[in-house]
Amino acid sequence: MRVLRQFLLIFVFLFGTFSVSAQEYDRLFDPFTPSRYSRDELRFLQLGLALEGYYNGLLDGAWGRISNRAITQYANQEFDDPPQEIHAAFLAYSTADFLVSDQWEMRYFDDLGLSFLIPTEALIEAAHTDHFLNYEHSGSSLKLSIGFGDLNWAEQVHQYALDFGTSYDAPYTVRKPGMAITSATNRMGQTLYVRSLLWRGQWSTLMISAYEQDAGLLAAITASITTERNASLYVPEGGYLFSVVATTSELLDALEEDATPEPSRNAGILPEDEDAAGSSGTGFVVSAEGHILTNAHVVEGCHTLTVNDRDARLINISTTFDLALLQTDMPSNQPVAMFASSTARLNQDVIAVGYPYAGLLGGVNVTRGAVSSMTGLGGDETTMQITAPVQPGNSGGPVLSDKGEVLGVVVSKLDALVVADALGDIPQNVNFAIRGEAAKLFLSLNGVTPQNGTSDMVLSPVELAEKATGFTVFIACE
Repeated sequence: MRVLRQFLLIFVFLFGTFSVSAQEYDRLFDPFTPSRYSRDELRFLQLGLALEGYYNGLLDGAWGRISNRAITQYANQEFDDPPQEIHAAFLAYSTADFLVSDQWEMRYFDDLGLSFLIPTEALIEAAHTDHFLNYEHSGSSLKLSIGFGDLNWAEQVHQYALDFGTSYDAPYTVRKPGMAITSATNRMGQTLYVRSLLWRGQWSTLMISAYEQDAGLLAAITASITTERNASLYVPEGGYLFSVVATTSELLDALEEDATPEPSRNAGILPEDEDAAGSSGTGFVVSAEGHILTNAHVVEGCHTLTVNDRDARLINISTTFDLALLQTDMPSNQPVAMFASSTARLNQDVIAVGYPYAGLLGGVNVTRGAVSSMTGLGGDETTMQITAPVQPGNSGGPVLSDKGEVLGVVVSKLDALVVADALGDIPQNVNFAIRGEAAKLFLSLNGVTPQNGTSDMVLSPVELAEKATGFTVFIACE
């Protein structure tokens, strides 16, 4: 997570600063929609996909079949998900990190009539030959050569490239009036790319090579080649990509493991099982692999953990969001909780599910209420206020819609005695839940894909309770 944070700082350094206003975090999980992005932003994302080894095309901002296939493969491989807006933010981080690493810039070379990416601080001049000026990248196997000659000379260079490849791996070739491209790979895994352009009465040639471990770098540079004089791979400040990066930044910042909640924000807030010394709580199943979502304060300080009397292990914890991820062995037919695809709405009916009082009430407990505020104490946007009663032991339990889909995670209640002492009145049914959008991001960053519900069927109270019982679990801490 800290690495992603560093990428973000690099992104800000390159492209400016931004200010994040209150935004709905669930937008990050919308399907990736290229029409929302500008041409320059799409070029930037194409560069990132090329560097990651998924894109082999021009950095032209024209988002078609090749680009769609690339981002789909990237999202499936890296996140086990279909492409979402948050994946664009991660691509932006890694691309910005690349650009700043060796001060990569688009440069126009008038003698060649071409612009392309070069590492301005890591390009080493190598020994020149009779026909080529040669350079090497100090940080990789990348080599670059520039040469000039007549048509016969250019044809010989491209024939050399054709002979460079293997007999079983067909070369890539393009032949047009005044332009030729040849790319081939040899048995050692080295790829040679040659591009010639009839420019000012002679044939200018750019030759680039790299070994397999640097294939993404080679693809990015060859994709960047253009005849545009003022080509740029910077993104406009204040555009849609910036807003996606800003929202992701805000959530990553909140998920920092060593972050400490501000005292003023938590004054009068009591984890509702505090009296139980963290000995028990509630969780719910979020994957077929036995992943369990609960509160961080339920599992803090535990030497051993059990979920429904099965041994469990702690995967990760976020003290700021008060969320924790566990894993245990579950039956093969174990129901998995579905998340609501949209955010909770003010005054929406909800139910809170849990095991209050260390399970002494005879099993899972279900209470009904509504969303009374879209923010928590002091305007905290990561939580929402609910009127459904919660008791010690409800911590980590799901807050469900009338479809049985997760809208949030029970986290705390207002300490009635503290408020009564301060205001002279005892609050009733003032309880809080972590918003579902924050919970989904926490899961995604820990390798668990949140499952979104697809049913429009409203369940009866009895059906809701039966469904909730299937995926809600009792957590014991020793």
